[in-house]
Amino acid sequence: MNDAERFEALERWLEKIEEFPGPVIIEGQRDIAALARFCELQLVSLNSGNSVLQTVEGLAAQLGSRGRFAILTDWDRTGGRLARKLAELGRASDLQPDLELRRELALISRGDISCVEELPALERKLRSRQA
Repeated sequence: MNDAERFEALERWLEKIEEFPGPVIIEGQRDIAALARFCELQLVSLNSGNSVLQTVEGLAAQLGSRGRFAILTDWDRTGGRLARKLAELGRASDLQPDLELRRELALISRGDISCVEELPALERKLRSRQA
């Protein structure tokens, strides 16, 4: 995939995440700031003082049975562990965790970024190569 295709894929990804029907779990405040530049989402930060279990329990109370939430943690070791734990606890709570958005962004970024907070830098890089 060349940079033009990656830019188009990123634009489609941003549309897709904005249309996601549930909350999106991110790691921290910088991730919130990065995503807010592109779209309005219901974001849940893991660095809000609650444990991963408390976060999922809160989602279960808010969403009810079969509710959907997206996981958009970073692509480092910690982010991978968090994603697996969130998915496991979400399924155990009869929720529908979505890891596809995280996977798609990792493929689009191709290692240019390793965390959600770097999304604006990726967008600027790919946009500048369109000119």
